Amino acid sequence: MKKYTLSLFVVASILACIGGCTPTTVNNTTTISSNITKSDTLVGDDALDILNKAGIDTDIELSDLDKLEKALLLADEDFIETSLEILETINPQNLSDNDFIDYCLLASKNYIRVFEIKLAEKQLQKPRFTSLIKNRGSSIRKQTLQLQAEIQFALGNYDQGLKALIDYSKTLRRKREIREVNDQIWHRISGLPYQYLQQGSDHSDNIIAGWLQLAAASRGYVTHPNEQQYIFKQWRRSWRNHPAAKTPPIQFSGSQRVANPDQVALLLPLQEQYQIPSQTVINGFFDAYYQALNLETNKSQMTPEVRIYDTSNQKIQTVYNRAVSDGAEMIIGPMRQSEVEKLITATSLPVPTLSLNRLDNKYPIETRNFYQFGLSPLDELTQIADRALIKGLNNVLLITPDNSWGTQSAKFFKQYWAENGGSLFEEVSYPSSVNDFTQFLKQPLQIDLSEQRGLKIKRFINSRVKFTARRRQDIDLVVMLGYPLKARQIKPALDFLYASDIPVMATSHIYNGDIQEALDRDLSGVEFSSMPWTLSGHLGKDLNPDKQLHTAYRHLYALGYDAFLVYRNLQRLQSDKIPPIFGSTGLLSLKNNSVVREQKWAKFERGKVIEIH
Repeated sequence: MKKYTLSLFVVASILACIGGCTPTTVNNTTTISSNITKSDTLVGDDALDILNKAGIDTDIELSDLDKLEKALLLADEDFIETSLEILETINPQNLSDNDFIDYCLLASKNYIRVFEIKLAEKQLQKPRFTSLIKNRGSSIRKQTLQLQAEIQFALGNYDQGLKALIDYSKTLRRKREIREVNDQIWHRISGLPYQYLQQGSDHSDNIIAGWLQLAAASRGYVTHPNEQQYIFKQWRRSWRNHPAAKTPPIQFSGSQRVANPDQVALLLPLQEQYQIPSQTVINGFFDAYYQALNLETNKSQMTPEVRIYDTSNQKIQTVYNRAVSDGAEMIIGPMRQSEVEKLITATSLPVPTLSLNRLDNKYPIETRNFYQFGLSPLDELTQIADRALIKGLNNVLLITPDNSWGTQSAKFFKQYWAENGGSLFEEVSYPSSVNDFTQFLKQPLQIDLSEQRGLKIKRFINSRVKFTARRRQDIDLVVMLGYPLKARQIKPALDFLYASDIPVMATSHIYNGDIQEALDRDLSGVEFSSMPWTLSGHLGKDLNPDKQLHTAYRHLYALGYDAFLVYRNLQRLQSDKIPPIFGSTGLLSLKNNSVVREQKWAKFERGKVIEIH
């Protein structure tokens, strides 16, 4: 296979175009000081109204029971951190048994909401709580099991999470309720790595084993949605007494078949600077195509005829119309943003059309038969912002490249961050020419000011005074956008400038699936939103794009692969009752006719990449 290399300048230019105890009788009273934090969701008059309803005043002393009631009200109104502040002032020994149970359940829910999972787990492990719930009704046990499941999945303890949901299901009698829990189980399993599903062949828990075997078989036929019913029937013959056999998840309870097009057209620019990225997308598409071809069992599942059209030097409407005239029943493309913008000027398209670029508008595209799919960084930036805010990291330093991608990403992140209560302390954009980020980051970290103060001290007091510069202390988080080469320069610069203790989060651009321990040691500690294809064991079959390709192009290979998955499951994706598709670029779902990617989380440790939760 011919190897291609491009300069970073050309890569950046193209990417700019193409484009996540026993109770006591003592009443303990204290004075409550209420603080609505920036991460709480209501502000201004709404916040004051809620506080007034809660009866909270800085001059009023409240009993522990009163505090619990106020904390419950505030949690209901999404004032989670304020609710937690009040809970932390309560002496649980002063609460009755029923109130103590409410206290533990509320604290656990609140800690989950702020991503303090270990603290949430601790609430449900208190000896008094575990002793009390043994003699309580099913409602309390159901709430506890639901929370335990959420906690264990958040910690990556899949077995314990599934066990909690299975135990929860056993408390139910109505078929509708059992189906709802089985749907929860199915949604959870559908988002788990394939290497975990493979444990079903020899799992010690028979019920979990059945679920995993069903999920593994179903995942193997993701490109054949009409085979899902057949897969389930085959599985059911061996698992007649399994809960899912008696009450199947809704995905397997219907009989609606998907109409597969006989002819698909790929619309891509195939010439000059777009030749390599377009060919990479095509290679990824046909990787999935040939996997599907090898699984064909009957004519209804036959893979279609695929025709490729070059959009390089012709109007997109002309090429599109020609493809339809040639018999295309499904269009995949175009890829260039300008072509997508021209295509959506029509109120309706004659056949289902899946673009390979996403227009990140505030409002959904209303063109009928038009669906958007692309590697938009906005999905990832949303997930980074949500994760950071949940962890209470409010003050951010944003580092982005000085190009179209960086500018658009920074604009979106700042707006989303501010709307959700975050504080942007500093924003810097770096040109592609910068190599010494130590000098570049001194100003935003205020190292330069510290050095100036040190010089003044030496000048006016004693020239032999030893002085160590200090960085500013009000930054909670660094959000970094960049490809591996630049990221490996930015993180060491942060460490050198006394910022090694500040958490750093990045987008998937930082890693291309190619393990390079020696080079990636410089990225130790960085958390990033990761495409599943770059994490070993997540897909049933690893993707192998050319290692000589730029990171962005390797991700385009995954885009092409997932474009095939989306086209084969487009009808399925339009149902919100069926789990997202486990794709190579993320868990894929459809919202306002745009494919949304929920990615995994990973972290660099000593040059290695490990999945985190």
